[in-house]
Amino acid sequence: MRIDTIECFPVTLPIEAPILTCYGSLATYSRTIIKITADNGLVGWGETSGRYKAPVFERFARALRGSSPWDTTYATNRVKHWNYYPYEKPEPVMAAIEMACLDLAGKAAGEPVWRLLGGRVQQRVPVAGYLFYRHANAEGHGEVHDVASLVAHARWQVERYGFGSLKLKGGYYPPETDRDALEALRDSFGRDMRLRIDPQGSWTPATAIRIGQDIDRLGLEYYEDPCWNAAGMAAVRARVRTPLATNMCVNQFEDLYPAVRMGAIDVVLADPWYWGGMRACIAADRACHTMGIDLGVHSGAELGIGWAAMLHLAVAMPSLRLAIDCMNIHLTDDILVGGKIDPVDGMAAPPDGPGLGIEVDEEKLARYGSLATSGQAVDRFLDPNLADSARPGWHPSMPAW
Repeated sequence: MRIDTIECFPVTLPIEAPILTCYGSLATYSRTIIKITADNGLVGWGETSGRYKAPVFERFARALRGSSPWDTTYATNRVKHWNYYPYEKPEPVMAAIEMACLDLAGKAAGEPVWRLLGGRVQQRVPVAGYLFYRHANAEGHGEVHDVASLVAHARWQVERYGFGSLKLKGGYYPPETDRDALEALRDSFGRDMRLRIDPQGSWTPATAIRIGQDIDRLGLEYYEDPCWNAAGMAAVRARVRTPLATNMCVNQFEDLYPAVRMGAIDVVLADPWYWGGMRACIAADRACHTMGIDLGVHSGAELGIGWAAMLHLAVAMPSLRLAIDCMNIHLTDDILVGGKIDPVDGMAAPPDGPGLGIEVDEEKLARYGSLATSGQAVDRFLDPNLADSARPGWHPSMPAW
């Protein structure tokens, strides 16, 4: 079995309501779907950020054509070492190609991807609810602009999905609002709900220390990237008791050792698109374990292909104990036959079947591909002029607080 063709499909999918971060609002998820067809007719699927278009993959298509989808190290190294200076971060491309190759190899062998990653160590994994402040959608529904509505939305998520962990995306409103929201969530759900906050590096170290000392008493599971870079994180960690997590100052192997030496982190949130694939995340699991660093799995607006891959990865990570993030729950639809893979009782498992265990709905792929190319649903991930629908002309400036 050899790789024959690599095709790319841009898609844009609607979400329940525009979600808010320190970088503005996001009303859709834009992704690029990768389809690798082998010479025997088998097809493997992958996905990555919508920022990566067909020309990026076309650069490597000729080099990979004729190679075996089993040789994922060869494929990812061709991308990683194209040049010493990455004018475009190569890891999201590496992850998409590896994902599709593993799907292909699993289908050829009749085995699930988790087995190709070394075997399943958990049958299913806990999933964390993902809380965002939100603007109202086009129908006027879904607005979450204050602490009371945030707590109500959190209760809806917990009742629907059974989450035992909740993560708040902060940084849109002042830090005191995020602090008050965490206090309200703790009062509402009690001391056994695992709470997290992620201001996306939008606070200065001084602000992060001040707010961190306020929330130490709440017993958060972790405090994720309150400020930018490992030096800032180390300054916060020296003054705050809550464990510090990151997917921003450590998102590749070169970042890990310096951050540990500086005393900057307690938790690494692995992400296949940041680290360069699922196998890289398995290696990160082992590296973190040897240094006493806890591990989670980061989420970033993935569709069903990526979410299925994250679940195959998570059940194969021997040191993973933290609930994994899930932005997939905010979608109103997906491109998979059968629809979204929703958590049940706060848990999720990879789909059954060979490869990723998923089937792409070709009609939905075409429908949401048309939306992506229509110009009607361009988001801030693709256009920096569209930072926040509620603040025309506004743009983020970091640190914000």
